Amino acid sequence: MHIDGAAGTYDWRRRLMGFEEVHKIDVDGDGSDDTVGVRRNEDGSVEYHVDLDDDGVADILAVDRDGDGVIDHVLLDNDGDGKYDEAVVDVDGDGVGDASTRQ
Repeated sequence: MHIDGAAGTYDWRRRLMGFEEVHKIDVDGDGSDDTVGVRRNEDGSVEYHVDLDDDGVADILAVDRDGDGVIDHVLLDNDGDGKYDEAVVDVDGDGVGDASTRQ
């Protein structure tokens, strides 16, 4: 399979990672685009898998459990080891994290 340029890489990653949508956006504000894979689940929830360091592994998983556009919980890989070590939960549904736990 021959892939040309960024658009080809995009399509290849989308298919490989199983996402319906893949976007390039600066999520962490460092001036570099990050990769965001979007997965819409049968139960109506939406998952946003964010790769901040372009290693093909999500560093952030944000979940909108009811598809209302408000993130309900976020899992973070703070040390880049491929394992989530912090969880932030929006308990009252206002879009702001209320509780956080670290492993």
